[in-house]
Amino acid sequence: MFPDPYASPLGHVLLKLISETNGVTLANTLDLALRSMLVEERPEVAASLREFQELIYSYHRDPSDIRGLLAHEVAQTLGGIFRAFPLRFREEHIHLTGSLAADFVYPRLKALLEGPSRDLYEAKIREAYGEDALPINSEADVDRLLRLQDGMGFSRYLQVLTLAKLVLVDKQSHCDAAYHMAHRLYHNYNIGRVRLKFTFSRATKSAADALPGPEVEPEDVVLGLYEGFETFRREHADFDFVLSPSFRKESDFFDAERYENKGASFLHHAEEILALIAKYPFLRDKMTDVDTVGDERHHYRKAHFEEMRPGMRKLASRGFHIRSHHGETWSCLRRGVQAVDNAMNIWHIDTLEHGVSLGVNPNYYFHMVFERVMALNTKRLPVSRESPEFREIDDMDWRDRRDLLEKLVRGEALSADEIRNFITVKFHAAREVEHYQHDVLNRMINKNVSLVSLPTSNVKLTQNLATYKAHPFTWWEKKGVELGVGTDNDITLNSNFIRELLILLVTDADNLKITKLLMVVTGETRRPFMSDALWSARPDLQGNRAHA
Repeated sequence: MFPDPYASPLGHVLLKLISETNGVTLANTLDLALRSMLVEERPEVAASLREFQELIYSYHRDPSDIRGLLAHEVAQTLGGIFRAFPLRFREEHIHLTGSLAADFVYPRLKALLEGPSRDLYEAKIREAYGEDALPINSEADVDRLLRLQDGMGFSRYLQVLTLAKLVLVDKQSHCDAAYHMAHRLYHNYNIGRVRLKFTFSRATKSAADALPGPEVEPEDVVLGLYEGFETFRREHADFDFVLSPSFRKESDFFDAERYENKGASFLHHAEEILALIAKYPFLRDKMTDVDTVGDERHHYRKAHFEEMRPGMRKLASRGFHIRSHHGETWSCLRRGVQAVDNAMNIWHIDTLEHGVSLGVNPNYYFHMVFERVMALNTKRLPVSRESPEFREIDDMDWRDRRDLLEKLVRGEALSADEIRNFITVKFHAAREVEHYQHDVLNRMINKNVSLVSLPTSNVKLTQNLATYKAHPFTWWEKKGVELGVGTDNDITLNSNFIRELLILLVTDADNLKITKLLMVVTGETRRPFMSDALWSARPDLQGNRAHA
């Protein structure tokens, strides 16, 4: 939990200074604070601010570890200021199964493990988490399994979500889950609007994704979530929500016993969504968009998008907004950009979720591929055909020098001339992908396609951003992309919404203005109104704050 900024001298200084400077950058705020008369009489505050300023300078020299910076007293106090801010934030991207805390999951899982289907549930837990996952005797045991450990990749991440899925067995459990999530996000992280991603149908022909227990009907899922959130909304007038049914994009993720192919399955689900809204008109204002999720490394060609195109077209014609997780992971960078391109051209998406392939610097990215490959080659070690480096160099245009690629794969040392040829091939690959990136990004801007940024998720799961500092949020903002911020799965990824804001702030302390960040995450476009909100947060005006 973040500290109350109104209970400390440091909090008072930061609150006053941010309001008086209208939310300038973090670097400017710290510089002004250390020169301010507010700090002159408080040596302990000056020492803390100076130490934090030095930590930021050190981080920008070596951005390999951000944890010490985020744990510092100044960062935590800034988190407290965000938590107490008069305008609540919009959580634009959060999944149900990765955002249920152990205190919700444990008692429900305990009941399942003590029930008649205990063997089935234990077998699934072992399959997803390993033999040492059992026994589960406490919330701490559950919390350990719910969280993604360092070094786990995207495929493992999808399996870590299993435990929470097991307890969502009926309408009431979905209702309880929604209320629990709303309560936690509202009170702990100042969230006033949630866009919830949830699985509309669990049907799959993939044994790894199949779950024991009763199949929950989509109607029960939707109504349960609606009732849970709506109950909380009636108790808190400044809370709202959007239900965003999400569908796995992989071609094998559908009920093969009921449908001939993925396209027929998704079209049926689209019709189910429309039928639900016709049957329950109160859903019309709350279920306004659909999303696609899952592993996109093999989902980038036009043919892949054609499968779900009829369903997307039907939903769009009925007023639904189309959102999609793309540019999150890729087999090679060019295909990551291609996936976004096809999502825009074939599905006509309104919002891109993640989009990291449009933010990676191709010149830096491909040169690092070159360096890693040459580090192997100078030792006469082969480039494994299973490695990310192979996928990138295999996608390059070698023309009549593909023999060089084969030498790299065999581990045969390149000559000086051959290395120069490799550099030329790498250079042109980077230039072409960069051109492709900018073309797609400019069309996004022209078409008003928004982009939701998820810093922690992007760094931990894509494994193509070396550090948080490499995240392209500020570059996108300066380019004119309409942005939102989300946590993805805050429990699974050991994050929270305010932590995401702090990451964005400290990683671009020189350029990202506090006011601009607050405008993005509140959805507020009126600068004078935002300035007034900053001013009303001052310690001497606490009575004017919208909430404690």
